[in-house]
Amino acid sequence: MPHTVTPLPFKPPRLQGLSERLLASHYENNYGGALRRLNAIERRLGELDWGSAPVFEINGLKREELIAAGSVILHEVYFDGLGGEGGDPAGDLAAALERDFGSVGRWRTEFTAMSKALAGGSGWVVLAWSPRLGRLVNHWAADHAHGLAGGVPVLALDMYEHSYHLDFGARAGDYVDAVMRNLHWERLGRRHQAAVSTPAASGENHGGSDAIAPERVRDMLASGEPVTVLDVRKPEDLTRAADRIAGSSWRDPEAIASWAEALPHDRPIVAYCVYGFQVSGDVAAALRRRGLNARVLAGGIAAWHAIGAPAAPLPPNVTQGA
Repeated sequence: MPHTVTPLPFKPPRLQGLSERLLASHYENNYGGALRRLNAIERRLGELDWGSAPVFEINGLKREELIAAGSVILHEVYFDGLGGEGGDPAGDLAAALERDFGSVGRWRTEFTAMSKALAGGSGWVVLAWSPRLGRLVNHWAADHAHGLAGGVPVLALDMYEHSYHLDFGARAGDYVDAVMRNLHWERLGRRHQAAVSTPAASGENHGGSDAIAPERVRDMLASGEPVTVLDVRKPEDLTRAADRIAGSSWRDPEAIASWAEALPHDRPIVAYCVYGFQVSGDVAAALRRRGLNARVLAGGIAAWHAIGAPAAPLPPNVTQGA
């Protein structure tokens, strides 16, 4: 089904410092052209014989589809942010900018500096919400297909010459200032609210509510905070291992009753296996039933390695006498 055009949310003659001629040309020719191109590409893809099409045709069409789709979406975000009176945001968006950048003023300085740095070239500057990073990010984009993976655009500033040359010539910095004076913060606030409702697609705590992040355990050990770290990998897993978390000790996950009573009750217990799933989860659950404050290391020793946290060589005959 063809993608339909999104109408402008403002009347171009009413913007300050950006002419109707510039805005109409940008909307009709550049945004409209991208939309028409996307629909044409998708029609051609719908007719393609995927079993016999040459690879250069498949690669070319899918590359152009990505570029056209990115152009359509970013242009729609760009126009959606215009039509206001500039100034500063309020409410949740203002609070989020203060949280993630230190202040609204600091965010503005960074965003406009990034935009002006693209003068004479091409690309986009985007304020995006990252569900994975849990914050707003200003990101640079070299073209329509270049963006923060998983990011949801809140504000986009087009820095291709077509967006400013009719009014400003080579004075791209003046164009950036004019755009900032015309931001519609109410619509941007609604876009931000929609973005932050996007669930994280990765970086989840797969160990459940009783898991603890490896970064937190690393910091506890480094600061001397009381914690007991137990290596509960199965003996057969240890035969393929070369190291352990520094400061941890091995306990047999199949013989919990033989060692659980000796564990301290005045500090948290962190159990880890290879990847932080069933083995350490079962051990931690059994220890909690015995009244201990036991948690699973999220991601296991694999996640520990991934963050570059301290490890120690695995002692020889580690399973003996434990």
